[in-house]
Order: sequence, then C-alpha cells, then structure tokens
Amino acid sequence: MNHPAKSRKAENDLGRRSKRLAEDERGLVEPDRLAQTITEFIEWRAFSYWLRLTVETQGFVSDPTIAILQERCPGFLDYAAAYAKEHPQEAEFLWLRFLEWTDEKPFHVSIAEGWRHALGYYATRDPRMDQVRAYWKQCRRAWKLQPPSTFPSFEAWREDSLHHR
Repeated sequence: MNHPAKSRKAENDLGRRSKRLAEDERGLVEPDRLAQTITEFIEWRAFSYWLRLTVETQGFVSDPTIAILQERCPGFLDYAAAYAKEHPQEAEFLWLRFLEWTDEKPFHVSIAEGWRHALGYYATRDPRMDQVRAYWKQCRRAWKLQPPSTFPSFEAWREDSLHHR
C-alpha cells in the first residue's frame, strides 16, 4: 500500500473510532441536555472566532476587549497570563488559551460526566458551526485588506454570521 493510501486508511479508521466514541458517550447524557450544550458550545466557539478576529486584526488586545473578557469570562485573563508566564518562549495566541479555558470552565461537567468527546464531535458537525467558521473566514480575508473603522461587538458580529450565506 502506498503512502497516500495508508494515510487515507488511517484517517478513515480514526474517523470511525471517533464516531463510535461519540455515539457511546451520547448515551451518558439526555438528548435535550446534549442539544442545549451543543448550542452553548457553538456560542463559545463563535466568541473565540470573534476574539481571534479582533485581536489579530488590531495586533493587540484593546481595552474594550479586555473589559468584555473580564465581564464575560471572569478568570480567563488570569489564566492566559499564567500560561504566558509558564511558557515564555511560546508565541501568545490568546484565542488558543481561550479554547482551553472554555473546555476547562464552561464545559467541565461534560468532561467530568464522560461525554466531552460527544459534545465536540456533534458540535463541530452542526451546520451552525459551519456558518460561524465560514463567516469568520470571510471577515478575516476582508479585514486583512481593509480593517473596519470600528470593530463590531460580539453580539453584532454573531448576528451577522447568522445571516451570512
């Protein structure tokens, strides 16, 4: 078997194992609760895309963004600062720290109850997540060429992403 065929087989095997694990874990949580948590997961991921977009476009974390993070995500900036202190040689990607933080904070119950993989598996395949990613990509391309004169609030950006096609 040639290398590309081996890679495809390994990728397919991994996909099947991931799907099986998600299906097994889905049995550990009520369907309504999983659906609600998927919605929450998508909202937190949408916020991470907005955060990444605004910070990368500006090249820094603005005071208004700091205020939003302090209000919406108490403890996150301390978490990010502690990480940066422990890893001084690493580039600072605030949005990556944010993803870690959300996994540890808002979604700690899914981890403790053993259905975290199912949450991520089904959320990443949700059409709403596709819509958020597509809108983020569009904004990223556009904002590289011409940053907005004022950055939209997360709520305004999220609303726009819902109407993006």
